[in-house]
Amino acid sequence: MLKSIYTPLSGAVASERVLEIIANNLANVSTTGFKGEKVSFKLLEPEPYKSYRDPLPPANYKVPIEELMPFRGNEVAYVGVSGVSRDLTQGSPIATKNPFDVMIEGDGFFSVHTKEGIMYTRNGAFSLSEDGALVDKNGFPVLGEKGNIFLHGHNVNINHLGEVYQDGELVDTLLIKDFKNPANLEKVGMNHFFYDGLEEEVLNVDYPNVKQGFLESSNVNAIKNLTDMILAHRSFEAYQQAIKNYDSMMEKSHNTFGEVQG
Repeated sequence: MLKSIYTPLSGAVASERVLEIIANNLANVSTTGFKGEKVSFKLLEPEPYKSYRDPLPPANYKVPIEELMPFRGNEVAYVGVSGVSRDLTQGSPIATKNPFDVMIEGDGFFSVHTKEGIMYTRNGAFSLSEDGALVDKNGFPVLGEKGNIFLHGHNVNINHLGEVYQDGELVDTLLIKDFKNPANLEKVGMNHFFYDGLEEEVLNVDYPNVKQGFLESSNVNAIKNLTDMILAHRSFEAYQQAIKNYDSMMEKSHNTFGEVQG
């Protein structure tokens, strides 16, 4: 019985992780370019091979208890979190008419130069710094194919290929990257991603589809996430009640063990 209590416990821990992910999704339902996440599960078997004889000896079979206890094996299975996957589907376009707001339709990420190195983002809410550098929402320089992009004119145009024109002259082209294995993208905060994969898996997007004057909304479906939150919360409560029941049963068995009935 002591071992069985870990089955609902593992379910409660997994449900708690689901609630954390959903809460983060809902908190970013209005974050530009945010990509929602979801949890996947796997079956955990703590011991792949049992340590006792099959079948168990009958009650009157004299065998040292050390040969039977503890009972280990795959007779009890647990649930665990196998990973957190990211939904990279396109968010809806939001028209802003701001010439420094850009969005990518389809695949690709903007490249940003941070203190920790090059990061990637789908948030195209750009602006100009005091020295004329094109920067993201957090003040980090947005990279072009030549490096940092500096603009000093007022007539700025960014075409569908990501080419940045100032007063009719080509300044640079936005450095837009895609990845051979998107699962290696890691969230590092501030709506930035770090690619924890091989350098050769970072691919150039030669023909992107960039829209000036638009931003990409979060792709989080608020209604679905609220529904999932209710289900996860009810599952957590059910597991919690099962744990309480096991605890009550063990307490009762310990208190009555060895009592002599008159």
